[in-house]
Amino acid sequence: MLKASYTGEFFMLPFFEYTPVDSMFYRKYIALRIPSKIFDAHVHVFLNEHVDMIPEESIKSFWASECAHVLSCDDAHACARELYPDTDYTFAGFPTASPEADTEGMNEYVARMGREGKCTPLMMVRPEWNAAEIEETFLAGNFAGLKPYPGMVGGGSRGEVGIFDFLPHAQWDIINRHKKAVMLHIGRKERFADENNIRDLLTARDTYPDATIIIAHLGRSYCPYYLEEGLRKIGDPAGFYFDTTAVINPDVYDIAFDAIPAGNILYGSDMHVLFWHGRREWDIKDYYNITREEYSWNINRRSPEEEAEYTLFLYEQMKSMLDAIEKHGLTEEQKYDIFGNNALRALGL
Repeated sequence: MLKASYTGEFFMLPFFEYTPVDSMFYRKYIALRIPSKIFDAHVHVFLNEHVDMIPEESIKSFWASECAHVLSCDDAHACARELYPDTDYTFAGFPTASPEADTEGMNEYVARMGREGKCTPLMMVRPEWNAAEIEETFLAGNFAGLKPYPGMVGGGSRGEVGIFDFLPHAQWDIINRHKKAVMLHIGRKERFADENNIRDLLTARDTYPDATIIIAHLGRSYCPYYLEEGLRKIGDPAGFYFDTTAVINPDVYDIAFDAIPAGNILYGSDMHVLFWHGRREWDIKDYYNITREEYSWNINRRSPEEEAEYTLFLYEQMKSMLDAIEKHGLTEEQKYDIFGNNALRALGL
């Protein structure tokens, strides 16, 4: 379940055990290829007091919630220093997405962290909130954008929720008028391939031309079918940004770097979730997480010897991205753009 963090200048709760395997993997596959500066477009930051009211059954209802950590801004920076010691690491921070959490408190915290220069803040919104009050808070907090979530609709349903259901037009209008960004975690079973999602995305792009639309998780395309079908249906993807959060499948990256302009791809880590050691297996439409850590969803166990060779999922994602950038012949400048400059531009920084 969610784990409390204890923030201090010299102390961080050990979210992960950093093993010799991790150190070797970093030196072999990442250290000589990682950019010297990274801006991570997708990090969840909040405090224990914002989520300690969430019941355990809600946490265990979704695998990512069970392995998520409470992550303060200070802890996020400490984790990045340990994971990527050769890199100047900054990030966009926003609350965790739970209808049972203290969303207002998290937004206040993220705004304060933005004022202190510890993150670029995005504001979590609920669809039932009053648009005038959202705008007042949004401007006062100097947020770079909004972060809606389909799980905020209908008591936390992750089912067939439309984009304009979890981000109503009145909230889109705020983003458009102030020329800010929106980070979209799209819903529906078919994800980015869903005809209704494609229709909503094209409507949003055409109706709100001054809103910067970032499609998180490559449209939740953890398997190639969703990205390939979505890109085919959407036509020209140039009007959208796509972040790579939690995507590890090399076939997905092949599709992305073939079809999406390199200037429209953003690195995202999804830090507060992916601190576990493991791998992902997949077919064309489904994926399976495999990890050595003890979670109730972790039923596809391997031998202790095999599990001992797992590295951090965050490292597996980083390697997949770096491999794809090299495979597709992108320049060093394009690599730096993907790992930072594109997000800075998308967020108006």
